[in-house]
Amino acid sequence: MPAKASPYEKRRQNSATRLRQALDRLIDGHPTHAAHQRGYRLTVAALARESGIGRNAIYTNHRELLDALIAAAAIPSSAAAKQDQLAELQTTIAAMKQAERQQITENGQLLARARAAEAEADRLRRHNARLIAERDTALRAVSLVPWQTEDSPS
Repeated sequence: MPAKASPYEKRRQNSATRLRQALDRLIDGHPTHAAHQRGYRLTVAALARESGIGRNAIYTNHRELLDALIAAAAIPSSAAAKQDQLAELQTTIAAMKQAERQQITENGQLLARARAAEAEADRLRRHNARLIAERDTALRAVSLVPWQTEDSPS
């Protein structure tokens, strides 16, 4: 029959389980502690806060988890990668919005120029029509017979 675990050993195993779960949550980027909701770094203090276990207990009794924490901190976490990706996307969005504003301004200028050109073309068409009408009037055949008046014999 296996020997019963001492209360100390049970407490240590319970702490190790809580620390492992807290470390997994921190690495996955899903912490439950309110202080970590706005961002955090993988440190012993963050692990202690997330697990509810004191830092001294981690340093004294849980060196294997401390080593795992150090190894995880050395690897860029998914949360940090997501933050970097988010910052990059926000920069891209800002640049695209600026380009959109420039295009809208340019489109407005081109529209104004097109309307002015259409108005000028309409004015020139009307002027051309008047000139053609004057030319046609000037080129109309003129009778060479003088106009007869009432006093003139027929």
